[in-house]
Amino acid sequence: MAKIGIICDREFLDPIDQRVYKSAVTMAEAGYDVEILTPHHTTQKTSINNIIIRCFSTKGPPGMVSFRLIKEALNGNYDLYYCHEFDPLLYGFLLKKLTRKPIMWDCHEYLIPMKRELQGNLAATFAGIVLEIVAPRLDYIITVDNDLGRQLSKYNKVTVLPNYPNLKYFDSSLNKNIKSKNEIIYVGSLTRKRGLKIMLQTMKLVREEKDIKLTIVGGFEDSELERWAMEYDKKHNLCTNWKGWVEYTQLAPLISKANLGLSLLQNDTGKIEDRYGRGFPTKVFEYLMMKTPLICHNNPDVEKILNLGKCGKCVDPSDIEEIANCIIQLFEDGKLEEMGENGRKFVIDKFTWERNETELVKIIKKLT
Repeated sequence: MAKIGIICDREFLDPIDQRVYKSAVTMAEAGYDVEILTPHHTTQKTSINNIIIRCFSTKGPPGMVSFRLIKEALNGNYDLYYCHEFDPLLYGFLLKKLTRKPIMWDCHEYLIPMKRELQGNLAATFAGIVLEIVAPRLDYIITVDNDLGRQLSKYNKVTVLPNYPNLKYFDSSLNKNIKSKNEIIYVGSLTRKRGLKIMLQTMKLVREEKDIKLTIVGGFEDSELERWAMEYDKKHNLCTNWKGWVEYTQLAPLISKANLGLSLLQNDTGKIEDRYGRGFPTKVFEYLMMKTPLICHNNPDVEKILNLGKCGKCVDPSDIEEIANCIIQLFEDGKLEEMGENGRKFVIDKFTWERNETELVKIIKKLT
């Protein structure tokens, strides 16, 4: 079988990047020899489920990590390169020129809005130019949702593989935890744009009326925000259960125990191109698979699923009072367990990684 090199542009191991991990496992289970190349705080070689992970230290001058990744990608003598996210798009272009091997690119994000938000207009313009030049010269593009797929289809062949959860890791029958009576959960990165401040401020209002506690699973990306969050939590006696990052395979029991999940992406610009305004978080399906209904930002696609499945509510993610009232009402209605059962039944047959992964294997087979 072919040897596949998966190239990441950001940390894979700490925490494990779910999208990269799922695609790697799918390839390995199909019989391919799979290796992951990733930045890490140290240079080392390790493995997960017989998938080799080649880590390269982030220490050194600018560009050194890119040099190390490209050098190892060439030395690995791979039959196909599977590149995740923006920088590996550039690496893939170079590898294509040097090796003539097929290049697949997995795009998780609305790149231009993301670059504009994080790095400014110049970076966004540069990203647009790179897409125009590089994307048509690759062999295939994989992405995560239909809207992004339509945008990228002008450059190349595209298949949409949504980032749905693995059923084997989110099987409620494997988890014997009993639902708590007063627990809400959030899973994901802890940033302002992902709604951390809003969540804590909401819990302050909620706890003035009900003894409900928030469990947060994820890591901070900003030390200043972390200090604020810890001080706010202590000052208002929120009793937040800070779990930090946990392994992807260990999320299910934590989610299953909670009565209600949160996803409150902030669309500050109010514009359709805002990547958070369009965001359809994987955690929506992770919550529902574990019979945990949710309150979500008012994304029309998410709202359609929650309404059809009768398994959650959408709110204005910036309106603290609206969110707090919604939480209190859902707990008082006494229908959270029923909503959780509805959610599980609605998503179990349609929204799993296993339902779509065969498409990835078919594409790789054709290219190799």
